[in-house]
Amino acid sequence: MPGLIRDGHCPSPREIVLVDARKVFDFCTQEDLLERCFNIQGLGEGATILSCRITQISCEEAADRQPVNNGKDGRAIVSIQITLRLQLMVRPSATAQPILVERTITFPKQVVLCAPEGTDVTCDVEGSCICTVQPGAAQGEPNVCCTIQLCTVLTVTADVKLLVPTFGSVLPRRCPSAASPAGCPPDVEPCDPPVRFATRQRDRHRAHDCDCGCG
Repeated sequence: MPGLIRDGHCPSPREIVLVDARKVFDFCTQEDLLERCFNIQGLGEGATILSCRITQISCEEAADRQPVNNGKDGRAIVSIQITLRLQLMVRPSATAQPILVERTITFPKQVVLCAPEGTDVTCDVEGSCICTVQPGAAQGEPNVCCTIQLCTVLTVTADVKLLVPTFGSVLPRRCPSAASPAGCPPDVEPCDPPVRFATRQRDRHRAHDCDCGCG
């Protein structure tokens, strides 16, 4: 039955099987701090930005990969383009009603990843923003500047076939009922909880993942 290894010993495998699996070649995070300025027409005396939020984020590979060291170790420079939709709640003047303003921002970046030919690069981005009015801006010049903080998680994967030793097939066990008709407590087997890192150990592992590239 599945579970934790007891006493540090595994039984001998019964057979070696060929399985399809999704292999992770690289997995890393990067943080970026951006500043983008743009013009919002009609801002007067006392204009303020009440809020800023990112409503949409997309991330995709934007160009051909450039091999590093002639591609001998699978490393490549990967070009990523991140597209953000910002939604600002703006008060155009001290006495005006707030209005909603949206702006789209693109952010290209390059990272070195372990990304040999045939692999797929996916990215997951989260972020936050804060915007301020620039009161000294000339007519027609950018009068609002936004600071955007992004955290990007990059994963390089590919479908592979692996030879895996197995200990046999698993049949489902009978699930115990919550309680018997007589009100007796259920008869259940011991359950091993998932292994969780302590906070300091988890943070240490995260710190090691901050730099992208083939470790």
